[in-house]
Amino acid sequence: MKRCCKNVDVTNRELISEAVWTCLQDKMTRSDTIKMFSEYTGLPLKILYDIAKNHKGMLDGIVESVIDGIRQEIINQRYIVKPIRYVVRKDDCTGKLRNIGIQDVKQQIYDYIAVYGLRELFERKLGYYQCGAVKRKGNEFGANAIYGWLKDKNIRWAWQSDVRHYYENIDKSALRRMLNRDVKNERLLHLTFYLIDTFKYGLSIGSYLSQFLANYYLSKAYIFVSEQCKIRHKKDGTAKRIALVKHVLFQMDDIVFFGSSKKDMEMTVKRFEKYISEKLNLELKESAHYIDLRTGYVDILGRKISRKNLTIRSSTFLKARRTYKKAYYYVCHGKEIPLKLARTCVSRYGAIKHTHSKRFQRRYHVLKVNIMAKRTISRRAKRAKPKDNKIYFSKEWQNGSNEIYRKAEKSDNLRD
Repeated sequence: MKRCCKNVDVTNRELISEAVWTCLQDKMTRSDTIKMFSEYTGLPLKILYDIAKNHKGMLDGIVESVIDGIRQEIINQRYIVKPIRYVVRKDDCTGKLRNIGIQDVKQQIYDYIAVYGLRELFERKLGYYQCGAVKRKGNEFGANAIYGWLKDKNIRWAWQSDVRHYYENIDKSALRRMLNRDVKNERLLHLTFYLIDTFKYGLSIGSYLSQFLANYYLSKAYIFVSEQCKIRHKKDGTAKRIALVKHVLFQMDDIVFFGSSKKDMEMTVKRFEKYISEKLNLELKESAHYIDLRTGYVDILGRKISRKNLTIRSSTFLKARRTYKKAYYYVCHGKEIPLKLARTCVSRYGAIKHTHSKRFQRRYHVLKVNIMAKRTISRRAKRAKPKDNKIYFSKEWQNGSNEIYRKAEKSDNLRD
């Protein structure tokens, strides 16, 4: 068996730099980020916050110091992170209560480094229709795939289920065995196992690394289901292998099978339940059900997908309608759409654009509102854009810089 990530150097400064800069994008003024900068530079928090807020060009050197410090920790295999804080929050889409892990920014950086190091593993091992976390394989990708499959009239049945408390019930020891088998890179595995051990139960919801590992953990189950078949003996004495299911799609822990025979699908479901119970120590919810595709529809990925059309889920539709009605009120009265509302409009536009909702778009002026929302966001972004870095080399900047460091020295002396 060919193992992955043999040539990945997790101590490579370019890899660490890419991960750090990507992670810290739009997080420079956060309190935990400022505290991390202070730990690596020794500058007071107020001075660093002023730099992050008003003089972003000066942060380059500070971030480079962070990169050097984290690289040294990886070389020494002594990682310094704060404990994860857990908060129970209600999911706006489903109404479920979820135990969200809130990580310090430094652990988030380590998550990015681990994901970038394991990139080859995820590219090779994840199934093609394993949606979620993977770039360009989001809700639209999965929904369009299902809608295309349902055009085949031979596909009569679907089976849908999801795993009970998937993230919390992932077996860490089984996950380590899988990684040890597939990855040949001791330093990368040491970092990944350390991050896994910081999670209280299974994997942590909200972690950048967890979403990739969660997909990877079910990748063997995806392959197992896709390869299920039976032998059909013909009258001429020959035998033919017949796939028990036509198509399989995983959206993280949300699973759906498609096939032409309900009997074959029942056989596949029994094998699948046994496999994930014995090999992965997981359990399916009791809400698993079969769908007759002649009259029913598949409710997944925030969409309701049937042979005739692809529509938005009811709860998502109501939120989108409420959002666009509010925004259109501002447009009608010649007012600028508030920034938060504008961002909500743009984020909800994807679900409307990629479903059969032309009547809704005409009635609530979705295209017009979306254009105005984008203008608001663009206008606000230009206002918040930092000044040209050339000013940092002017006499005015040098005087201001000297003043900043005089304040820093003064506060350090007072502290001593």
